[in-house]
Amino acid sequence: MADTPYERFRNLTGSPHFLTVAKPERVREYLAELDFLIPGEEVLQVAPAGEGNMNVTLRVISNRRQFIVKQSRPWVAKFPNIEAPLSRILVERHFHQAVAGDHFLLGRMPEILRADARNFVLILEDLGLVPDMSSIYQAGEDISRTQLATLLHFASRLHHLKVQEFADNRDLKLLNHRHIFDLPFRADNGFPLDAIYPGLAAVALPFQHDERLREVARELGELYLTKGTVLIHGDYYPGSFLTTEKRVFVIDAEFAHLGRPEFDIGVLMAHLLMSRAAEKRILQIDTDYAKPPGFDVALARRFCYVEIIRRIIGIAQLPISLSLDERKQLLERSRAGLL
Repeated sequence: MADTPYERFRNLTGSPHFLTVAKPERVREYLAELDFLIPGEEVLQVAPAGEGNMNVTLRVISNRRQFIVKQSRPWVAKFPNIEAPLSRILVERHFHQAVAGDHFLLGRMPEILRADARNFVLILEDLGLVPDMSSIYQAGEDISRTQLATLLHFASRLHHLKVQEFADNRDLKLLNHRHIFDLPFRADNGFPLDAIYPGLAAVALPFQHDERLREVARELGELYLTKGTVLIHGDYYPGSFLTTEKRVFVIDAEFAHLGRPEFDIGVLMAHLLMSRAAEKRILQIDTDYAKPPGFDVALARRFCYVEIIRRIIGIAQLPISLSLDERKQLLERSRAGLL
């Protein structure tokens, strides 16, 4: 008989605290053991918080306050068959520590209230029932000039930080590398593309059998894996952005590493294109992003095109409202840009 998720987690980590919305009593016991609850505080509710792929994120509501409990697993939360490094939760903590001297960056991220390395948990400030920016993929929804200006200013300040040392994050980079630069370009990847969107498998075939395209993706993947000198977020897309009435916040920095700033900007550009953003929003990158020394605009575009391809014919799908023909056009535009 196969292990339950709880047994699998305990066997792989040594931690008895497998936190899940299905077992709120375990969350209460964990918080009590951690001595996180204040005198007289009682946990009233444990609910899901967001639609994250990588980690389990819970909203805990007590009689005194509410906060977020985030735990990494030895696998991807959305895809338990895909192994993933537990240390990613500690990378996120390291990211917060690395930007601690910049009040603008800190002010655009939820505060870490407690970090528990033993049980692979972060307890974070709860920003409230606010959505991420995935709505911009839907027809009629747009990112505003002010929102994009904030995100570009965040990236500018991040990419200009003087960071000498940072967690290597090699294992998570290798996982990300495989799903960005390798698997989407393989015909034998087993991705159920027609189940995602009818007809998508046939559209993907020319891109999965293009040796030149695969070679370009391989070369870009090598650049991605090479250690850089700039601290990057590593997953700079609308699912990592939360919006309140007046502010934009950046979350989920577990992919952070010293790398190429072009990757963050290329990924952001790709998602603007997939959301049908107006041309003036694309051009805003040139005016509102302060490029660090040596920034390669052409490389950012190439990262942009690879991100588009992997999001359309890879396993990490988006809630995009594009038709099959629009997806095909974006794929062909991306291939032309890469080749």
